[in-house]
Amino acid sequence: MSESRISLRTRLKRAALAGALLSTALLPLAGASQVGAQEDFYTGFEPPVIEQPEPQAVDTSAYAKPEGEELTIAYADASLSNSWRVMAKAELEYGISQIPNAKLVYTNANDSTPKQIADMDDLIAQRVDAIILAATDVNALCPSIDKALAANIPVILLERMVNCPNYTVWVATDAEQVARYHMEYIAWRLGGEGKIAIVSGVPGAGHSVEMEAVYADVLKNYPGIEVVATEYANYDPAQARQVTDALLVAHPDLDAVASISGNITIGVFEAIDSAGLTDQMKAWTGDDANGWMKIHADNDLPAMTVPLPPLAGRYAAQQAYEILQGNPVEQVFQTPKWSGPMDFSENIDNYANAERPDEWWYTDMPCEFDPFCE
Repeated sequence: MSESRISLRTRLKRAALAGALLSTALLPLAGASQVGAQEDFYTGFEPPVIEQPEPQAVDTSAYAKPEGEELTIAYADASLSNSWRVMAKAELEYGISQIPNAKLVYTNANDSTPKQIADMDDLIAQRVDAIILAATDVNALCPSIDKALAANIPVILLERMVNCPNYTVWVATDAEQVARYHMEYIAWRLGGEGKIAIVSGVPGAGHSVEMEAVYADVLKNYPGIEVVATEYANYDPAQARQVTDALLVAHPDLDAVASISGNITIGVFEAIDSAGLTDQMKAWTGDDANGWMKIHADNDLPAMTVPLPPLAGRYAAQQAYEILQGNPVEQVFQTPKWSGPMDFSENIDNYANAERPDEWWYTDMPCEFDPFCE
């Protein structure tokens, strides 16, 4: 991030940090600074070890198109119902713009699985060259994927997993890493004992299903942590606030709320802050949704904020192009993150942007494609 984009508040905090470090060096017996307290939010936390499966190569020679031929790449989107999806579409459009002789055909299922199945049937009938799919459901789109492959149309999954192995490439955001860091951090902050609630996204949607499954797997190792409820907020801050308001009435002694998305954590924080319970929460979770990153930075919260970059959309376009060139690819492509989870969380001021709206997600794409860039 350029210095011009760093907020005045961030610069003042950095100046205060420099002064605090100097004072600490000169006066080792003085009380800990606020910055020192923030550092204690991570000191001693052992990052989880995540084993990645052996990459599986995919032979794409059957999909190769003649050089110079126009390429029709379709995007069967789940919806534009939250800002991550809006940003991912923009990243995908930017990626398509970098491909010679490529055009995009776009469909929006508006979170309706029957609509997305019909969209897939229509795209197959159009004989598009490749389909990028953000599936509305982990199971229901499997027959549609099979139909596309039978018509010699490769299918590139964008972010959301499905429970069938026959897709061509899955451009993943490593939700397992996000979830494991989230829940291991909560367990560490709670000392393995306490009450938490989980606020997830959309029942049956791949990202939500994957995050919830990893949360449950981690919690097997912490029997002293009780999950009092799992609720859904459709990745919407307003719904997340309503859900959390109700949770706090039913469970006023909560120690933490594990929210699977930064968009959700915005509403979770608003509810908890309004109830005067911010200091009661021992841990927070989120990703690189700008609204959440600003909250994390401005309030010096003990938070594990792990990037879930919409950049996956750009890489989905690139993977489609590689496939249509007949180049070998790996069946699971992990989207690179801006930074590792620990570095990202400890240096959140470097990523939060006070000049952009809450809906913006950290990106380096040109302003002409960024929907939240003026």
